[in-house]
Amino acid sequence: MKKSSQVNDPHLSQSPLLESGASSLSAFTARLNQFGIGCCCIEPGNLVILESNSVFGDFVGLDGKDLIGRSLSVFLPEMEKAGIVQSLESLRDNDQSSVSQTLHVQGDGDHQRWIKATFVYWDQGDEREGTVVATAVDITESVKADEERKQAIQRLELAQKHSKVGCWELPKGSEVVWWSKEMYESFRWDPSGLAPTFDQFMQFVHIDDREAVLKAHQTEPELHRTIEVEFRAEVSKGQMRWFHATITSVQRGRNAIRFGTTQDVTERHQMESAIVASERLYREIVEQSAEGITIVDVTGHVVKVNDIAAQMFGYEPEDLVGKNIFSLIGDASKDDLQTNYENRAVGSSEAVEYRVKHRDGHDVWVLVSTRPYFDDGGKFCGTRNVVVNISHRKLAEELARKAEIANARLDMLSSRERNVFSRVVEGDMNKVIAKRLDISEKTVERHRSNVMKKLGVKSITELVRIALDAESVEH
Repeated sequence: MKKSSQVNDPHLSQSPLLESGASSLSAFTARLNQFGIGCCCIEPGNLVILESNSVFGDFVGLDGKDLIGRSLSVFLPEMEKAGIVQSLESLRDNDQSSVSQTLHVQGDGDHQRWIKATFVYWDQGDEREGTVVATAVDITESVKADEERKQAIQRLELAQKHSKVGCWELPKGSEVVWWSKEMYESFRWDPSGLAPTFDQFMQFVHIDDREAVLKAHQTEPELHRTIEVEFRAEVSKGQMRWFHATITSVQRGRNAIRFGTTQDVTERHQMESAIVASERLYREIVEQSAEGITIVDVTGHVVKVNDIAAQMFGYEPEDLVGKNIFSLIGDASKDDLQTNYENRAVGSSEAVEYRVKHRDGHDVWVLVSTRPYFDDGGKFCGTRNVVVNISHRKLAEELARKAEIANARLDMLSSRERNVFSRVVEGDMNKVIAKRLDISEKTVERHRSNVMKKLGVKSITELVRIALDAESVEH
């Protein structure tokens, strides 16, 4: 059964060309050039192109006339060929009036385009076999933009995962909140469903922190100003985590949107607690053990010092008396010392860490607990100071910081790349690594190259340094 010559293609049925009396398919195909619409006529069975305008030729990097007699299938990826044949057969068999598909057409060399094509069956009006007319528009830029958008989302999700920062949006007056992927991960919420309402979210929050979170939620932030709040939340039974949230208001068209970020800061709180415990331990050591003692006058000169304090600076006690404390302090700590010394003059006591210069030139970290002392008339006379060498602790903190950075970089490697990395820093040659991991040398070389690129290094020495940094805390 042949179809009517009525054409259902949106590009064709709305075109004035039909009304203007285009007398032939060839003329009609050519006239579409001025609209920037590609057009070609195809035999349904073998996909041979019978007619083509220049715009369609541009899609594959050829002149339209050069397409005539060639099969459309040669310009399509293998996976799309069978689908096109099936679609055109359904048109010929009157199963569908039109078919629209997004196609990736590939010409000679690197020439390739994404097109949105619509196929309709064109009845010749006599006993001849009808043809399929395809109109197409170039959507390459749109596809590329969509791919870039997807990549941007993937990169954002990866960045949020590594930094443990999720984001969310809540339109003003709405109860429906949008959560990023990392928010679902952080709060162990099923991502297949809707994000929780504020009331549901409050059930996560520790009872002692709900008032602060509620206050932040009810406070109307000024445009582009930020509200911050920290709270604990029970993300799973018995597992309490710390979060830091920021809330700001942005204008999107006519709508006011509350936009926020929520970061898991549990590790930071654990580190702070550990530091407080460490400081407490150090204070107990200072109170119970022999420590350095200095007395400094109002002008900042050392008046008295015991052996332990003098040894920290590399001096004998008599050599240190009379020296100005500012000459012993590293440049990075001088401003802090000036401020703190001024605070002592008004009666405040404090424990402060300073980087000081040892007599031989190397840096020494000290914890100085300072108390002011006054004469009978209440006049400031100087400070009494208890000094503790904390260089080992500072070294441990620096090693921990380097280890954290190194391990974060190593987390970017796949398990196989991590195996190759371990063997390389052990000094194994590619042939030995390939044998031990049961892979080819070329595969080893590829993994080795990927490791160097991901870690941003150019030499084995740098790889070994990362390995040593990563293991420094364990050792």
